[in-house]
This record gives sequence, C-alpha cells and structure tokens, in this order.
Amino acid sequence: MIKIEIKNRWTGKVLFEYSKENNTIRETVLEALKSRANLSDADLIGANLSRANLSCANLSRANLSRANLSRANLSDANLSRADLIRANLIGADLIGADLIDADLSRANLSDADLIGANLIGADLIGADLSRANLSRIKYDFFGRMLMQKNEILALRQSLIDGKVDGSSYTGECCCFVGTIANVCHKEYNNLALKPDSDSETERWFLGIREGDTPETSQISKITLEWIDEFLMLIKI
Repeated sequence: MIKIEIKNRWTGKVLFEYSKENNTIRETVLEALKSRANLSDADLIGANLSRANLSCANLSRANLSRANLSRANLSDANLSRADLIRANLIGADLIGADLIDADLSRANLSDADLIGANLIGADLIGADLSRANLSRIKYDFFGRMLMQKNEILALRQSLIDGKVDGSSYTGECCCFVGTIANVCHKEYNNLALKPDSDSETERWFLGIREGDTPETSQISKITLEWIDEFLMLIKI
C-alpha cells in the first residue's frame, strides 16, 4: 500500500491522506475532491494532474508550481492566489475558472480554453498564451467595438500608454467601457455600449492593470493585436 499525504503548504498540516496499491498524487487529489476535502493552501508543487477532472475544485492559494495540468478540466475551479509558476496547462479547460491574483508567470497556456476565466490581477508575465482558445472573448470584443467604433483609436492609444485599468469604470485609467466613456466625455452608463461585468470583454479586461502595456502584458499585447485587426476590417 502506498500512502500519500496532501499537506498545507504553509503549516505542513495534513489536509488529506489516501492509501492504495500503486497510488499516485493524481488519484489522491481526485479522492480528496470526492471526499469534499478543502485543498486550499495545498502543497501540490510538481504534481502530475494531467487530464484530471478538477472542475469546481477549491485550490485557492495552492502551490501548483511546475505541476502538470495538461488537458485537465479546471472549469469553474477556484484558483485565486494560487501559484502556477511554470505549470503545464497545455489544453487545459479553464472555462469560468477564478484566477484572481493567481501567479501564472512562465506557465504554458497554449491551447488552453480561457473563456470566461476571471483574470483580475493575474500575473501572466512570460506565460505562453499561444493558441489559447480566446475566440469567444475576441468575437465579443469585436461586437462591442462596433458599437463605439469612432472611439477605438483612442482606446488603442490608451493601451499603448498603459492607461487602462480593467477593474474600474471611472478615473483617468479605467476599463474598456470606462475608457470609451472618457473619450466621449460621457458617464459610462450613458453610452450606447452598456457596462456588463459578466461579458467576455470586461472579464478579459480585468487582466489589464494600470501601467500594463503591450510590451509588459500579454493581455494588453493580444488586445492591441485584436484592435489592429478590427481597424483593418472596418478600415478606420
């Protein structure tokens, strides 16, 4: 019999243990979730959780650095403030996942599905978002830009200047809708484009903080690329 313990990353307290022949950390984590064990703050550094069904799991503040989460189902999982440094998330399903303040620096997110993920404050420095499924976010963004297409050049410049803050509707540096409102010299709730905090666009913009530029933020870089593509299509 092989006994594996999952411990609190800070205190060393055992959060869950499981024994069986040929046991693995993957099976232990899945058993913990079946037992409704609380895995927040869990030490899962380097764990092989590829293809595991971790949907709706509470892994807030967990240490998943260098973990293999390729093709894992993390939809609606709570990964807020989790360490995912250098984690392998190739092809992972992150639809609706809570990634608030998660550290995804240098994580491999290629082919990952980030539709509806909450990226507010997430650290994506050096993360690989190549081929990540962002299609629904992009199409939603294009539709919203069409409603305010005369202000898009100013939005573009705000991104370049680091004057976008996706967490605020008001101020000198604010979110997509707030930036458009500033350009129009209107209150954000008086635009044809109505604020919608559940929209793919606004959730995406939550990942952009004041001071982020296309040179320092992948989200800003990708957003700028989308804007340039949009401008080409409508020939502004």
